[in-house]
Amino acid sequence: MADVRAQLEAQQRIQDLIARHAPLETTLAAISRMGEQLLPGALVSIMLFDAERQSLTLAGGDSLSPAYRAAMQDIPIGPHVGSCGSAAYLRQLVITEDIAESDAWRGFHALARAEGVRACWSMPVLGRDGALLGTFATYYRGPGVPDEADQAHINRAAGLVALAVERHQERRTLEETEQRYRSLFTEHPDAVFQIDMAGRLCALNRAAGDILGLPESRLLGRHYNDLVTEDCRQRCEEAFAAAVRGEPQHYEIKAYRANADQPVALDITNLPIIVDDQVIGIYGIARDITLRKQYEARLAYYASHDALTGLPNRREFESRLAHDFELCRRHRQPLAVLYIDLDDFKPVNDSLGHAFGDRLLVATARRLEKLLGPGDTLSRFGGDEFVLLLPSLADEQEALALAERVLGLFSRSHTLGTEQVHISASVGIAFSHDDVRSPEELVQFANRAMQQAKRQGRNTWRRYAGGDGAEPGENVSLRRDLQEAISNDQLSLHYQPVVDATSGELRSIEALVRWHHPERGTLSPGVFIPLAEQTGQIIEIGQWILRRACSDMMALQGQGVQPIPVAVNISPLQFARPSFVANLAQVLAETGLPAHLLELELTEGVLMADADGAIASLKALRELGVHAAIDDFGTGFSSLSYLRYLPINKVKLDRSFISDMMDSRGSAAIVQGVITMAHHLSLEVVAEGIETEAQWQALRGRDCDLLQGYLFAHPMPLAQLVEKAGLSSAAS
Repeated sequence: MADVRAQLEAQQRIQDLIARHAPLETTLAAISRMGEQLLPGALVSIMLFDAERQSLTLAGGDSLSPAYRAAMQDIPIGPHVGSCGSAAYLRQLVITEDIAESDAWRGFHALARAEGVRACWSMPVLGRDGALLGTFATYYRGPGVPDEADQAHINRAAGLVALAVERHQERRTLEETEQRYRSLFTEHPDAVFQIDMAGRLCALNRAAGDILGLPESRLLGRHYNDLVTEDCRQRCEEAFAAAVRGEPQHYEIKAYRANADQPVALDITNLPIIVDDQVIGIYGIARDITLRKQYEARLAYYASHDALTGLPNRREFESRLAHDFELCRRHRQPLAVLYIDLDDFKPVNDSLGHAFGDRLLVATARRLEKLLGPGDTLSRFGGDEFVLLLPSLADEQEALALAERVLGLFSRSHTLGTEQVHISASVGIAFSHDDVRSPEELVQFANRAMQQAKRQGRNTWRRYAGGDGAEPGENVSLRRDLQEAISNDQLSLHYQPVVDATSGELRSIEALVRWHHPERGTLSPGVFIPLAEQTGQIIEIGQWILRRACSDMMALQGQGVQPIPVAVNISPLQFARPSFVANLAQVLAETGLPAHLLELELTEGVLMADADGAIASLKALRELGVHAAIDDFGTGFSSLSYLRYLPINKVKLDRSFISDMMDSRGSAAIVQGVITMAHHLSLEVVAEGIETEAQWQALRGRDCDLLQGYLFAHPMPLAQLVEKAGLSSAAS
């Protein structure tokens, strides 16, 4: 009875050591002593398993000699590696009655003789999941085998070793996790915080205080809604409620910053803290995105406004016109467009310099702005052209009177610095009921009327009276000729190089369609592409361009020329067709061009007309291996918020920004901004319209990747390009 009580007390002491998180060495030593007390004459050894090295190392065995303990390090496990290596391998008790007679001990006979041990019984130590943790072994000075009681003691001791080792491993894992969390919490560069179920801050790191400009002591205990701007509180409440339901949340808000005029913009991620299937609080990470938001706002502004004058640009004007046109048509109200073009601006610009010309355009914009009423829009279309939208007219006379006032503004000379200049303007007027079928046509009619005013002496206005410009029959004829051109192979491709901004070396080429009309000669794409878009012929033309470009590239490779990536412009109608990706894959398969050598150029309008559909198509193209680029980037702002989600490879800066970049700080800011943003998104940037060395050097200094323009080469037939660029089999 006394032996049982002593045994239970020994077990209790060991369990207390485990519960108090005593060092593992201390606990294993206590188990060794208990084993030697329960098994008279035994010398106990406890070995731990190293999973990485697949070996055993002595961790407890004070009764063994120092020499023996030193030898029991990094013992491999295997079917014939002593008693412990075999027990670990077999996962069962291994009884060696006489070590001297055991083949498994062949490599350890001398060691055993020196230690004076003859028998060894070893039990594997297994975790709750059956994983090997080590071995518990007893040595004896004479041969022998364990009886049933001995085996029970060995099993019990091995179980205590398993408990001690598992608790030790769990404690270390917990400590490591807590240390990682503590480091992440305290040293994270973003704000990390914890909110209790009442919505109050109960923990935060130093970055949180830095972002909000307050010390931790002034933030702890405050409700989250006290820290955010009023317009963001409902969104915060919705996110908090969702997190309390166990749903992670990601959203953007604005929060107050101490001693700052403007709030700070934050990107927030909320994660519910769940214990025993219950949400007990919320972890949050907040990233300061103020600079990004300011940057995006500036980009959006410059994308919708003229960089020089600050007026709405053409795209923004067309957006407002489409809205007002539909509204006025619905309510049967008149709407007018005034197309204003300065007379003889080019001689002034050439003689006094572009900087003076820019100042004159800005001064003109400021004068015209004074004529604006509520809801009116004044836009600079480019160059010296301004367009005025009047959506709230009482009658036509109001617009005609305004045209007189416009001319009156130009009767006064401009004094800019030491220079005084007088310049007039020609004005064309068109009304929404002048047989106008679309907003675009309204602008065209106003432009025709302005051209008529030019022809009739300038410094005057004219109202569109019909009959100006191309007759409908001309379009019919051109459409018929275009169909013949498609059928009779009158279309051709010219190619323009795209070069490395640093080295000037050829990186790729862009395919550009040309039409050689049998009677009119070579026609600009600006003449027939808009018509093809309107008639739907662009689908057939686009497919022809794709196939010809791919075939041309394969023909070059057949001549021994190194593979060259080729870019092809894709029209909105072509891209929107459900079969577009499949047709493209078929072209690649039939021509043999590797997909990674083809790049498709799409305008922002194409991508944003159906953003979800565009993203799906772009993902399908990426799976094929085809690259994609946004063409004329920066002329529209709607894609900015989607840019990070679009699976594209490049953005192409619109040539209008490049042409204005050297003289306009606004355009230069857009160029630098687009380059920086694109690089943050791992996108390459191509600048179009490079015509001067100064533009090249400026773009290279801004880390632009690729350049394209007349400075390097005009679009040319493929054979001429091969000769000019030295793309020969010898060169390859």
